[in-house]
Amino acid sequence: MAIQSPRDLFLYGLCSMYDVERKLDQMLPILAQESLDAQAREAFTQHEQETRQHISNLEQCFQILGSQPMIVESNMVAGLRRDHDAFLQQQPPAQALTMFDLYAGYQSECLEIAGYHNLIDAANSIGLSQCVPLLQQNLQQEIAASQKLAALAHQLGLQQTQLGRAPVPNQPVSNQPPAGANQPMSNQPVQATNQPMPNQPMASQPAQAANQPVPNQGYATANPPASNQPSMAPNPPVANQSSGTANPSIADEPTETANAPAANIASQVQEGMDVVGSDMRPVGVVRNVRDNDFRIDIPMQRDLYAPFDAVQNVTDDRVILNIPADQVRDMNWSKPSLMG
Repeated sequence: MAIQSPRDLFLYGLCSMYDVERKLDQMLPILAQESLDAQAREAFTQHEQETRQHISNLEQCFQILGSQPMIVESNMVAGLRRDHDAFLQQQPPAQALTMFDLYAGYQSECLEIAGYHNLIDAANSIGLSQCVPLLQQNLQQEIAASQKLAALAHQLGLQQTQLGRAPVPNQPVSNQPPAGANQPMSNQPVQATNQPMPNQPMASQPAQAANQPVPNQGYATANPPASNQPSMAPNPPVANQSSGTANPSIADEPTETANAPAANIASQVQEGMDVVGSDMRPVGVVRNVRDNDFRIDIPMQRDLYAPFDAVQNVTDDRVILNIPADQVRDMNWSKPSLMG
């Protein structure tokens, strides 16, 4: 189009902003889907709805001008999209991708804010007062969105900095006992680190020391004098009994410990939780929890039923699998019927 007057320049800027808003309307759902943070996802989804209203407001400005939108391609969003795709090629963890998307969204809002300021100034200067309220509505929503995205990026950055000082997030803290913590007796070698109790045999009698019952081990009252310990087993071990039969109750403890995490995970998995792989990349959403497994709603793919033993950890709003996201489709898990 030929630019020969301030009105032509305003129309050119209007067409350019129209192209920006339409491209962002396509980009925002992608950013929302990639975001593991619930607040970030909500912010992108809300602004997607606002962007559709922005497009409608711009179309009303074209009607006021008595003109149709013309093709004026803006490279602003195209450049942000290329930056986004290049970042994805680095295979970043999900938290880093969410941070990148928040900053990319903030950048686009700042550019739109500058564009709407220019359009409002131009509309006032050429006497198009009817366009000004429509453009101002768009501007105010862009300003609010930029502030929200900047605040979320700052908050999420602080959280990730704090997590960086903690154990690796892909490994549940519950599976990492602190140094020096007492392990179950069946997994411990002869306790060289424990001081002998007053009535225990010394190191010259290892076989008898191994058979000494220690019912309170691991608590604040651990290792009281043997003479004060009540007999907790119906058949207390004697010196000539083998360690394998010395204390049947202790021998059963590993089985109970092994079954506890699975039952605990099953009680924590709730419908609506996000499901991610061990690499923290998104997989889908929990849609149905059954006795032995739960259904994962996977976008654009057939759903799967994941067994509870495939879960590494459950947080407040997320189920973390013990395999990477790109290996989920390779697992021989059951699938829901295509008819239901």
